[in-house]
Amino acid sequence: MVVPLAAVIFDVDGVLVQSMERNAEAYRRTFEPLGVRIEPQEVFANEGRGSRVLIAKLARDHGMALSAAQLDEMTRRHHELLASLGPMPLYPGVDALLRSLHRRGLRLAIVTGNWRAIALAPFGELTSLFDAVVSAEEVTRTKPDPEPYRRALEELGVPAERAVVVENAPLGIESAKAAGLRVIAVPTTNTDAAPNGSWSRLSNTRPVRAPAGAARARSPRAR
Repeated sequence: MVVPLAAVIFDVDGVLVQSMERNAEAYRRTFEPLGVRIEPQEVFANEGRGSRVLIAKLARDHGMALSAAQLDEMTRRHHELLASLGPMPLYPGVDALLRSLHRRGLRLAIVTGNWRAIALAPFGELTSLFDAVVSAEEVTRTKPDPEPYRRALEELGVPAERAVVVENAPLGIESAKAAGLRVIAVPTTNTDAAPNGSWSRLSNTRPVRAPAGAARARSPRAR
């Protein structure tokens, strides 16, 4: 039996908003005073993690142990640096896509490992189209834990079988699938990160184009 689609849940960074390159730069600058160089791919590979969680992980990966106070300060610094880099642009076509889905009566949500104010800033008046927003400060466990996507389903009032997620990060895909959701994968900043090359197309899903501005994006793959 075909179950009608009721909701589309989007990741933000690297899916709707062209922000990952600037995010990576903010992490690089956060660690620079400590004499640690963070490469962009270290950030891209951890898309979906909350900034505090990612800073702690990056520190461990580079042999550093941060106190709670240091972690708080570096998280604050990362947010300030990210904001100082200016407004993040939406990928071309996102405005029309969101408005089209809304006109068709689909409920829309975003799930992000970023803070709410930062995540919503690029959307302007489009923010009103979202029926649910789940950000880092609203969950106790960020991606790859299923909590963020489970919370989105609760706020939407939609069962998992009637929703689909659009993600670009393996950790986000893991989170959504653990919440029982189908996922359309759009590899933008993670073009080589498909887990074991195991993404496969859903036979009952129409082809979906990535935003035209995502130059490195391949055809979306549903897992």
